[in-house]
Amino acid sequence: MPAPKITVPLPPREVVVRPRPQGMLPSPGTDTDDPLVTVLTAPAGFGKTTLLSGWVREMRRVSAPGYVAWMNIDESDDDPTTLSLGILAAVSRAVTAGNGESLPQQRISESALVAQLAEIVDRQHDRVWLVLDDIHHLRHPEAQHVLTMVLRLMPRQLRLVLSGRREPALELHRLRVAGRVREIRAADLAFARDQAERAVSRLGVRASGAELDRLMTISEGWPAAVRLAALALGETGDGAGALEVLVSSDRTVTDYLDSEVLSGLTEPELQILRATSVCEEFGAGLAVALSGREDAPAVLEGLERFDGLVSRTGEDQYRLHPFVRAYLRAHLRRHAPSSYGKLHAIAGHWFADAGDAVAAARNAVPAADTELSARVVSEFGPGLVLRGDLALLRDLADTLPASAAGRPQVGLVLVLLELTGGERAGAELRLAGLTEALEACDEPRVRDLEVIVRTHWARLTGHVVPAMTELDERLPRMSGTDLLVLALVNRGTAFFWLGRHEGAARDLEQAMRMATAHDYPFAVLHCLSQLSGVATANGDFPRMRTLAEQALEFAGQHGPALRAACCFPYTIAAWAAYQFLESEKARTMAARGIELLGPNNDRTVEMCALSVREVIEFEYGEDPHAALVRLRRHWSTVGRTEPVQPALVAYEAPVEQRMALRLGRADWAAEVERRASTWLGDSGDVQLLRARMHFHYGRVASARAQLEKINQGEVRCHVVSTRIEAYLLTTLLAHRAGDARAADRALRAALELAGPRRAFRPFYDAGPEIRKLLVPQIGRLGRLDQFVAELVEAIPAAARPADTAELTPREVQLLRELPSLATIEEIAATLYVSVNTVKTHLRNVYRKLGVTSRREAVIMARQRGLL
Repeated sequence: MPAPKITVPLPPREVVVRPRPQGMLPSPGTDTDDPLVTVLTAPAGFGKTTLLSGWVREMRRVSAPGYVAWMNIDESDDDPTTLSLGILAAVSRAVTAGNGESLPQQRISESALVAQLAEIVDRQHDRVWLVLDDIHHLRHPEAQHVLTMVLRLMPRQLRLVLSGRREPALELHRLRVAGRVREIRAADLAFARDQAERAVSRLGVRASGAELDRLMTISEGWPAAVRLAALALGETGDGAGALEVLVSSDRTVTDYLDSEVLSGLTEPELQILRATSVCEEFGAGLAVALSGREDAPAVLEGLERFDGLVSRTGEDQYRLHPFVRAYLRAHLRRHAPSSYGKLHAIAGHWFADAGDAVAAARNAVPAADTELSARVVSEFGPGLVLRGDLALLRDLADTLPASAAGRPQVGLVLVLLELTGGERAGAELRLAGLTEALEACDEPRVRDLEVIVRTHWARLTGHVVPAMTELDERLPRMSGTDLLVLALVNRGTAFFWLGRHEGAARDLEQAMRMATAHDYPFAVLHCLSQLSGVATANGDFPRMRTLAEQALEFAGQHGPALRAACCFPYTIAAWAAYQFLESEKARTMAARGIELLGPNNDRTVEMCALSVREVIEFEYGEDPHAALVRLRRHWSTVGRTEPVQPALVAYEAPVEQRMALRLGRADWAAEVERRASTWLGDSGDVQLLRARMHFHYGRVASARAQLEKINQGEVRCHVVSTRIEAYLLTTLLAHRAGDARAADRALRAALELAGPRRAFRPFYDAGPEIRKLLVPQIGRLGRLDQFVAELVEAIPAAARPADTAELTPREVQLLRELPSLATIEEIAATLYVSVNTVKTHLRNVYRKLGVTSRREAVIMARQRGLL
């Protein structure tokens, strides 16, 4: 027997040291009850031989008890006699250190082999490990029968380790049931990400995080694939994109796969692998359709023995290893391009018949089959939009000629795609071009889709009322889950923009239930986002925050495809943090919302994101004046006849008014009230704005009259914070008038509304004066005591410069004179008031700005944008 046949191979020069699969191979020096048989199965290049040879050398290095016999099996051993003699030679050499008795050279029977093997092994006090490497070369039934007999009559001290690319065709089922077989699979031998990174680094290749991620995706940790891909990456230097084509262009990769991985397969196996490589996953029935072979199911079962090459993903479902699949697809495209397209067309129609929209679309794109593409767009396009697969649908749309894109249902889906992606101009042109085709079409599904598309367009532009009428009429009669979900999403969103919160919540919750049941993640995210907006409008701040965080968490779980749709939940999360006085989180969330603001967002979402960002920047940023200027600029773009979400105006207007008054711009504050009345009419929200202006100018009686209408419920308030702020302003007026009972009554009413909603912001904005009135209430309000204690903790005891009371017009006028070199007397003469009046106003200015000198007042005023 040639010595190399029964010698442990030397390790390769470059080895990534990694731990043995936990519990699979024994540790040296242990006497645990090891399995009778250990089986390693994986394609070429998974490091089976390296792992085993390292284990043997470690056993010998530490002088572990026992003997290890090694046999490298090749094609010549696919003969019972040659195999038997090789086994005896390997075992004899191991136990006698190469000085054993001579072995028979003639043909011996399996029973004689077992008898001689037992005679050699049973003389030993320690175990004998027999490693048979590359057993996939044993194909002949008689050769396989040799191992079967060894397994059946195995000597007591013998242990087998079988390693190969294909699971051996041996009778292991009984041993498996008895727990005497341990198996190491390709997944156990695959590189982890850190091991792959070390392997790439040792090759002198610098891979970015994205490149390494892509490399792991295509190789799934297959060590040889990692090495080959890294080498190709180092040669091309094209970044992660090179990995997409390396298996079809790099000669080293293709030669390795042809000679080492695929060479041992039969022609039927190769034929089925090539045909099914066009699909990420496939069933046995589809394999028959693609390959034209009725024996495909049986062949696939045999291929499953190549662990890691073909794997079962479910009942009657299979997948190829991505690395091998990429090579086979490239081989098809290069050598049989027409077959490549036909195979994708077969798969596309198969998946379409099965209702698998994503798989049908993915196959329709490379199929270059117009009818298949048109079918997938018309049948599954709305569902793909609801899933968020916009890029896939866009790729599919690019394959359609103008004649197919002009079909009514296909064209409407493309309009919906463009609207969802923010391409409004293109959507309008396409919709206009479909006019004649739509007029000639009387199919109910087409008409339903047209109404949905027009409602979606109206939502984006703010003109939702006309489109809503027909949608209301058709929605109860719609069939098809995809259209029904689209209709509910659009109507629910439109209801929210129109301030019809109950209807919005009803439609959005129903749409979300249906979208969840049918795996439409984009629709689920939209519903969660809009429901967080409904909670905001209803003043339910805890639910507002919960829903916004749920939306962001949901988007994070579904990858980057949904991130672009997160502008609104980030904005709501920012508003929630602002309400709960969380400055850093508010700024972070607002900034992320602005980053994702794009043309695909509704007009109201855009105004929400911009307004929230400026409000938070005014509160916590470095230039409050610039923030107010930007906020005014944003709202100047909204036409007075353009419908705006009422709650948005009701929340934004009081904040903007307070911002203007704090900067001494009473004219801007008055402008806010006039603008808000355009959309809110003579509501309680507008009454509050008027009351605050009266309060600012010292017209106490007029302020009380306006507040009384709100407090008595005579006028409707669009948001609950309007009523809370009205009660708080009533509290301050009563307190300053010395009416403690009225102040206490109004304060308690404000707390009753704010407590369950955790509405901190109105009290915080009211400042230290409200805090002083809250302190005596602790311990007297029962269930509200904890909320009051938190308010007292949150509100500063003394006014900060940014939180001071608003400057009066006269104080602002005086402040603007301070940077000059004029004396107090000269300023008094300029303003036509007495010197004492100027001094009184000046003391008030110092107090409100938190300064003690004229120079400090000028500096602080400039920091706050007052000058």
